[in-house]
Order: sequence, then C-alpha cells, then structure tokens
Amino acid sequence: MAVLTAKAESSSGFQIDELAPSGDYVVTCLEIADEFSVPRRKYQSEEMENIDVTRFLFGFKAQDGKLHKVQTFEMKISGSPKSTLYKFLTQWLGQAPDYGWDYCTLKGQGAVVSIEHVVSQMGTTYPKITRIQPAKTSLADYSSQVIPVTAFESATVSTPSAPAVAPGATPAAVASAPVAWSPDAGSQEDCPF
Repeated sequence: MAVLTAKAESSSGFQIDELAPSGDYVVTCLEIADEFSVPRRKYQSEEMENIDVTRFLFGFKAQDGKLHKVQTFEMKISGSPKSTLYKFLTQWLGQAPDYGWDYCTLKGQGAVVSIEHVVSQMGTTYPKITRIQPAKTSLADYSSQVIPVTAFESATVSTPSAPAVAPGATPAAVASAPVAWSPDAGSQEDCPF
C-alpha cells in the first residue's frame, strides 16, 4: 500500500542519504508514493493545472555489498500509452499493463535497472534510472537475486512530511525526486490505471 497524504505542492522525493552507484542492478521496489492535485505549469503555457503524480523507490545491493536506494523521477499518473508512467510500467512488466490494474501491487517486486549519474543545472549529481526490465525474461532469470523489502527496513525509508491538507483535498500517496520534464506531458490523457 502506498503512503497517503494530500499535497499542496510536490516534494523532492524520498529521503536518500547516499548517492547510489551507477551500473546495472537487480532491484526491489520498496515504496510507491502518489501525490494528488499537485500544481504544475501546463506544457508550453503559463497556465497552471493540478495533476496527480507518482514515484517509485527501489533498493539494491551493490558490488561492495552495501544496500542502496534509488528513486524514479516524478511521473504523471496517466493510463495514456504516450505517458511516461505507462512506458515505464510496460518496460518493467515486459508487456502493457491491463486497464484498471493497480501498479501499487508492484511493491516488493523485482526488476533489473540501469542507473547513470546525471549532473543537474545546479551542479548536483544524482542517480537516474535510465532503463528497467523484468527480473525474469525469456533470456535471463534474476528473480532469485531480488532482496526482500524487509532487508531494507533497518535502512529507514522516510518520506517527506506532508503540508496541511487543503479543504476538500483527496488523500494521496507521497513520493518524489527531481521533477521530471516531459515533452509529452501536455498530451497525456487523464485516465489512471
């Protein structure tokens, strides 16, 4: 189950204290955090809109034996095949998700990801998930290397504190990292899974 709060504006994501190393890793989905009614500037416009967004937090063991965490960029919750979330889930599942399916069931599930280090315009280095695929495919099976979520519980996962709930706001789950800009953000349909 995702963490639920209402947000006035987007957070910067899960608290991660150490830079995840770059490379290819077998990861475990530790948490999924949704935020509802997040104010955003519309694509190529000065007009504001409220959108629903989500983030995924993964954990993995690096070659040095240490446990690390990495999170996705914020993605608009959308069931449109053009949306970043839909493409991400399709890559992870190895097939398109079924309409009406709850992606929060992926908590505890494994995947194989590629992580690269990216430097922001402000000079901050952060890890970016550049590719995701199922832990088990027709060519390889890494499912036995997926670490249980409980192994990461000692390395506390903390989500940002939520601001006061706006009157009439719907509860939402929390999660984020740098806000993702997407050229197709304006063309996404508003039909969540």
